[in-house]
Amino acid sequence: MNAPASHAAATPPSRRAQRMGRVLDGLLLALCAVLVALSYYGFTLYCESFGCMGRGLVWMLWAVLAAASAAVALGVRAWQRHCGLPTRASGAALALLLALGAGHGVYWLITTALR
Repeated sequence: MNAPASHAAATPPSRRAQRMGRVLDGLLLALCAVLVALSYYGFTLYCESFGCMGRGLVWMLWAVLAAASAAVALGVRAWQRHCGLPTRASGAALALLLALGAGHGVYWLITTALR
């Protein structure tokens, strides 16, 4: 048996929703690029050049931004699905954010917590 068509699938998304979806996808991908750059900066930062306290602050800033970005990506993806818009870019951004977070977590476990 086929389920009844949902309201989002029955009506095509408006031009405004399509434009907003593309803008949000672009912003999410730009945010991913910023987090990758901040991640690179955090990994190349040494205690001698910026101080160990500063390095910890960069990592904390990265963690907060990554968690907030993942929450926003989840929200954008849910909104896009609700409106019947494509979710390829927001899904890629979410996957990249989760992979970056997992990578940072594993690196922290190996170098700090399990030492």
